[in-house]
Amino acid sequence: MNRALPLLVVPVCLLAVQPKWASQPDFHLQVVPAIVYTVDDPGNLNTSSFVFNIAVICSTDCELTPIYARLELSSAGSIVESQDWTTEMLAKSKQITYRILPDSPFAFPTFTLPEAFDVPFYFRHPQAFAIDSAAVRLTVADAKGHRAEQMLRIPIRYYQQKTALIVPFRGHGIVGQDWITTGGHHQFSNAFAIDLDGLDEKDGELSDANTNEADAGWGREIRAPAAGTVVYARNDVPENPQPGKAPDDDYYRPLHDPVNAYAGNCVIIDHGNSEYSVMMHMQTGSVTVKVGDRVATGQVIGRLGSSGSAGGPHLHYQLQSGPRLWQYESLPFRFQNIDAPLHRGEYFVAK
Repeated sequence: MNRALPLLVVPVCLLAVQPKWASQPDFHLQVVPAIVYTVDDPGNLNTSSFVFNIAVICSTDCELTPIYARLELSSAGSIVESQDWTTEMLAKSKQITYRILPDSPFAFPTFTLPEAFDVPFYFRHPQAFAIDSAAVRLTVADAKGHRAEQMLRIPIRYYQQKTALIVPFRGHGIVGQDWITTGGHHQFSNAFAIDLDGLDEKDGELSDANTNEADAGWGREIRAPAAGTVVYARNDVPENPQPGKAPDDDYYRPLHDPVNAYAGNCVIIDHGNSEYSVMMHMQTGSVTVKVGDRVATGQVIGRLGSSGSAGGPHLHYQLQSGPRLWQYESLPFRFQNIDAPLHRGEYFVAK
């Protein structure tokens, strides 16, 4: 009897502590985008920047609140910087970006994570620091005050571009929206996209009137930035009739495939090596290629327009890692026929 007693006590102890384990919030951390790239900042500042979101992914209960976060940035295994985020700081920063809410008009494929919340992080440091990883430790609490902690390590790297790219149109131009690291495009499916518009060669003007046709870039030939195979082409999205204002959701509802209609008339070219050029907002009916076509560098594929989610005539260009819209992260890139990286307000002449 004495020898058997300890065996009986152990299961009882396990049962006694099980409710405490079960009461802890069940979640994990996910970084968005899946691969975090750092880029050198424009203007010869000798700094580099990177941006990511930490999403709290819940198994059951999504009513979780951030309590505390600690971030450590490292280079070659040595900690370069540490940050502590309080409950008050996290409350001001948290958002819900990737959960489909009941009032969402469309469900974008990228943004369907079962998240409780996410927190954005932005970093800029001297290039000499050579930061190559980040560690995030986050504590959350559920509605009953039960707490739990998770940690995630994130590699930080430069992207090595494989395809030689040229600007997708010729002549004078200007950069509108630029990269996420300099306050430009803010979704990770277009984080490294730029908006390009044509300029009048004589006076450098964009437009003389509040119409699409008066824009200096309107109708300019859009050219393949590199050779490859067309994997997506759309030609039926109407022009936005109100320059200076992007259409509301009612604009897209009657259209076939309304989610992809946000990109307007669009062509995606596979260059190989998991690099795909995406060109959006071309003129209705101007796209001259179809899926499966093989195109050469500089070949005309359409004309600059204002279709889809465009506040005015321009070309949205991005390099991304896969063939479908919204489902692959964009990649940092350079054009070989002009100085780069490009940023908002920069004038250029592409030959």
